[in-house]
Amino acid sequence: MKNAFAFFLFIVLTLSASLPTEASDYLNDVVRANGLYAEKHYAESAQAYESLIKKGMQNGYLYYNLGNAYIRMGRTGSAILNYIRARKWIPRDENLEANLKFAIQQTRDKIELPPAGTLNVLFFWANDFNFNELIVFAISLNFIFWVSLTLWMCFPSLKVVRNALLCFLLLAFVSIGVKIKNESDLKLGVVLAENVEVKSGRAEDAVTLFQLHEGALVTVTGKHDSWLEVRLNDEQKGWVPQNSLGT
Repeated sequence: MKNAFAFFLFIVLTLSASLPTEASDYLNDVVRANGLYAEKHYAESAQAYESLIKKGMQNGYLYYNLGNAYIRMGRTGSAILNYIRARKWIPRDENLEANLKFAIQQTRDKIELPPAGTLNVLFFWANDFNFNELIVFAISLNFIFWVSLTLWMCFPSLKVVRNALLCFLLLAFVSIGVKIKNESDLKLGVVLAENVEVKSGRAEDAVTLFQLHEGALVTVTGKHDSWLEVRLNDEQKGWVPQNSLGT
């Protein structure tokens, strides 16, 4: 936790002096939020981080630090929600994974993240990169491929290199497709209420099938008006009020 926080603060301080006024204002707000967290004013730091997110700032370490602030405040559900959001941006961060596992163990239901699907297993490397990184990698590989294609016209012996680069380029684009599909198919939700009754239908007087508690992880499979359809497994599924869940 400290290593990631220190790294984020270092990047902020390094960049703030050379950015335009608007961006510099954003970074000053980040420095202020980080300072509040360092001084153990966790509620105020959480408000500052939330304010930055509402302004449109997207950063894995921002969500990570917000999750840390919430876990310090005892708001386990909000902490898990922001750790999951951070994973989309910094999927290789070991401190983030450790804190997420710790937070899940603090919940009453202790529901783990869903297991990897077949595509995730086959394209395992895509899980270690965020979407932007995969895009940059594919564009860079595309540029290298076209350079190799030009050189191959002059040096036919580079045919093996050209073919290898073509295979990697196609694999990179397929990996992007897999990433998009996985993120669209699997929509995780986190219970933010102290407890919530999972109903058989979209009504308060519907039969209660089971209960979930703050921090429980569910898969969101549908939405209708102010109700969300959630699933734990093939047998445990139902409807919950939308305001009881964070996605």
